[in-house]
Amino acid sequence: MPSSPLVVALSGLSSTGKSTIASHLPVIFPPPFYGLTILHVDDFYKPQTELPCRECLLDWDSAQSLDWPRLEDAVRRWRDGVSIKEGKVNPQPQFQQDATAVAGHDTKEQWGNGITQAHVEHLQAGAPTPAPVGGLQRILILDGFLLFTPSVPAAFSSLLDLKILLRAPYADAKRRRKSRSGYVTMEGWWEDPPGYFDKVVWPNYVEENRGFFVDGDVEGRIDDKMCEKEGVKVWLGETDGLAKPLMWVSGEIRKIV
Repeated sequence: MPSSPLVVALSGLSSTGKSTIASHLPVIFPPPFYGLTILHVDDFYKPQTELPCRECLLDWDSAQSLDWPRLEDAVRRWRDGVSIKEGKVNPQPQFQQDATAVAGHDTKEQWGNGITQAHVEHLQAGAPTPAPVGGLQRILILDGFLLFTPSVPAAFSSLLDLKILLRAPYADAKRRRKSRSGYVTMEGWWEDPPGYFDKVVWPNYVEENRGFFVDGDVEGRIDDKMCEKEGVKVWLGETDGLAKPLMWVSGEIRKIV
């Protein structure tokens, strides 16, 4: 019997390094023992005309801005063996970060973000090899925000085998978001208007994730009982560079394969 497919939700505040970490995982968990697919939740936005507003601004950073039925269908079809990579599931990409803001990872010289080739080789060496009787271990990495918070449909949350929340301090996340030049959408080009982080991004993050932290302080201590109840793993370490978060995320995945 093949190993059961695993769905890993890599979630957190905008600009916490989710996409960068996700992009390294296929190298750390490579074929022939692993079949790892990345699905970017940003590809499942509703049309811009259907987006909610907050503080008189279009809200791209709330759970209500996503097409959950379409995303859930894509995940279920992947679990049933339909290949997203081959185009049998079409997520209709529509909201992509400007290419100049995304580091490439095709060569040793392009790891960046504090991640070195030595880190990657170390993690590759530590990845467990499934027993031959288990067959290929399929893993789907969902790269997105608000993937297991109260506003997320329960039917979708039930599909998740591992829930990982990457946390970053307010100041760091705001600085990173501000450094991005803009985003390509299906309708054209989006740049954060003045005050967008403070009026939309940060309040949405706090409202949706406060339950995982003591007294609702998202920059404070995690609520161990709540996180255990919901099965959420929270990164509480350094935010300067992504080498350590990558190592931690890889370790959490190893625990379930």
